Amino acid sequence: MELHTYEILYETEATHWWLTARRNIVLDWIRQRYPGRTDLQVLDAGCGTGLMLQELRSLGTTEGVDISDEALQFCRKRGLTNVRNADVMHLPFASGFFDVVTALDVLEHLDDDVGALRELRRVLKPGGRVFVFAPAHRWLWSLQDDISHHKRRYVARSLRDAVIAAGLNVDRETYVSTFLLPVIYLGRQWLKIRRRFHDYDTENDLHPRWSNGILRRIFELEIPVLRRTDMPFGASLLCVARRPE
Repeated sequence: MELHTYEILYETEATHWWLTARRNIVLDWIRQRYPGRTDLQVLDAGCGTGLMLQELRSLGTTEGVDISDEALQFCRKRGLTNVRNADVMHLPFASGFFDVVTALDVLEHLDDDVGALRELRRVLKPGGRVFVFAPAHRWLWSLQDDISHHKRRYVARSLRDAVIAAGLNVDRETYVSTFLLPVIYLGRQWLKIRRRFHDYDTENDLHPRWSNGILRRIFELEIPVLRRTDMPFGASLLCVARRPE
């Protein structure tokens, strides 16, 4: 990502509606599958500025990796010491080490997403799970994709195909951010018009400040829905894949 993006992420990660809801949805999915567990070995692959890694500590022993030294500096600013610079294509961990791996908005940055998933599979214990969050639909491509240097956005089939090609079994896959998809689409169309007249370096602060809590509550309404059913469309995808026993 652009270097300024990490500072923006660090400053907004705890409160921004999208980042907060995404974190809470993924944590809910992990806790559903490991109720009451506090002894898990957990890796946050592409940990960014570290707030998700901080939240994951309640599940057990955690490790974080990111390819950006600047991102890791922000992790250490949070007091996190279990972080290191590493490429997800070449992780510095023994095979079969982790119970859980999270890769939140990581795969879309990589030339070889299947190779990265194969490496995540390697470090998982047999029966271990990787939780993948990824952007959906090329027609939602926007400023944030550009400044984050994304290679692609997925649809359900393309993400599933990558997971299977890496030797993982798909436990569950669903679209998310369904309720807000019309708002996101219209907002990005409006941004395309605005960019003809002004330069912007992030989308994170383009919504009115008063709307942040409303958007978060709408997004988090999906948490109980996702406990019961999959969504047929949405702005992102969430996939849980398991390393075969």
